[in-house]
Amino acid sequence: MPVESRDFPALHESREPITRIAVAPFQVTGRLAQAPVPATATPSSVATALVARYMAEAIAARGVAVVSADDVALAFTVEGSAGERLVPRAVAEVVAAKFGADALLLGSVSRFDERRGQAAGTLHPASVGFEVTLYTAPGAEKLWKGVFSETQQALSENILSTYRYPGGGMRWLSAEELARWGVEETVLQLPIR
Repeated sequence: MPVESRDFPALHESREPITRIAVAPFQVTGRLAQAPVPATATPSSVATALVARYMAEAIAARGVAVVSADDVALAFTVEGSAGERLVPRAVAEVVAAKFGADALLLGSVSRFDERRGQAAGTLHPASVGFEVTLYTAPGAEKLWKGVFSETQQALSENILSTYRYPGGGMRWLSAEELARWGVEETVLQLPIR
C-alpha cells in the first residue's frame, strides 16, 4: 500500500462531518529541503505548490468544499505572517474565522525527484514523498495523518506492484504523475464522511 495512515483519538469522538477543508501551503522538508538542488530538478516551491493543488482538487472531487493553499497563503499575507512556519493552532483559527473551514490540512513534501529518461525507458525512476495531517478547525485537534513515499518500480522488479500505477505500470511516470497518483491514493484514505 503506497500510503501509510494513522487515526488519532479525536477522529473517533462524536463530531459533525467535515464540510470544508482548508489546504495550507505545503512546506519543504527532508531531501527536498537540502541544498544544493540540481539545475534539472523541479524547484521545491513548484513541487510543494503542485502537491497542494493536487490535494485540493482530489478533496473537492470527493464532494467536500476546499479552501485552496493560495487563498490560505493570501490570508496570512494580509495578516502579516507570510513565510513563517505554520503553527496548526494559529492556522486553524484563521481558516475557521476567514473561510468557515471546519478542518485544516497541513502538508510537507520531502522528495520530488524527476525520472531521468523517457516514458518508455528510464535510467532513474520518479520518486515522490509527502506527508499530510488533518486537524479540526478552529481547535487544531489532530485527526489523521497520511504519508506517501514511492519510487516507481520497473515491471521486471515486482510484477505484482507495477499494475497499481496509472497506465498499468507499462510506462515510466513523471514526478508530477506520480505525485498526482499519490495524492489521489492519499485522499481515498482521508476520513471524510
